[in-house]
Amino acid sequence: MSISFSEPIQQAEMLRVLEPYLSLRRYLPGQVLWTEGEVSGRLVVLEQGRVKILRTQPDGRSVLLFVFGPGEVFGFLPFLDGGPYPATAVAIDAVEAKVMSRSALRAAIADDPQVAMVLLQSLGRRLRQAFDRVDDQARHDATARVAAALVLLLPSIAEADALVVIEVPSPAYAFAEDMGLTAETFSRAVTHLVDLSVVHRLGTGKLQVLDLARLRRAAAGGALEAPSAENDRD
Repeated sequence: MSISFSEPIQQAEMLRVLEPYLSLRRYLPGQVLWTEGEVSGRLVVLEQGRVKILRTQPDGRSVLLFVFGPGEVFGFLPFLDGGPYPATAVAIDAVEAKVMSRSALRAAIADDPQVAMVLLQSLGRRLRQAFDRVDDQARHDATARVAAALVLLLPSIAEADALVVIEVPSPAYAFAEDMGLTAETFSRAVTHLVDLSVVHRLGTGKLQVLDLARLRRAAAGGALEAPSAENDRD
């Protein structure tokens, strides 16, 4: 099952190569896929639900590094370097995924070595993102940290001119702890974003994004002005 490429292998093509080596697994909301420090790696192709990746700081606070959704591939770092997982993976929702053992991935790479290249490219990109998020949580205030977490929850196809709804993981206090915040601080930060017309509450656990660009700006620590009276009348 070999593939020829003039450019780096694309994820869809990689998944086609991996398919024979994958087996179906299901996880309940809140179930841990692996813990920080665990060495028994497994590659995960997420088909349904969301998984959050958390790293514990030396002071005991959590840093929310990633939220993975359907179609994403992750969990393969111990496959590549033999070391432990640097963060914990927890199912946010009921999760359905296809997983692969270390020995199966080695067989897939032997079958087509370019699979290893795309995994390394993905790993490098995510490591840079993870370092940025650790730095951001250290520098930014609660509103920026909450905005950054909401950006992680955005659907992968989110566009500025489309209706975008974010489903906040439940319970909210646990999600707040993922950012090193109290439930009260998290709620105040969301209210601040509502007041600034960045998001709108649709009900328990759901937020509509009113201004995607300003949400991303807030996540980066940028200052946001209150909406003008003229915009309020429109």
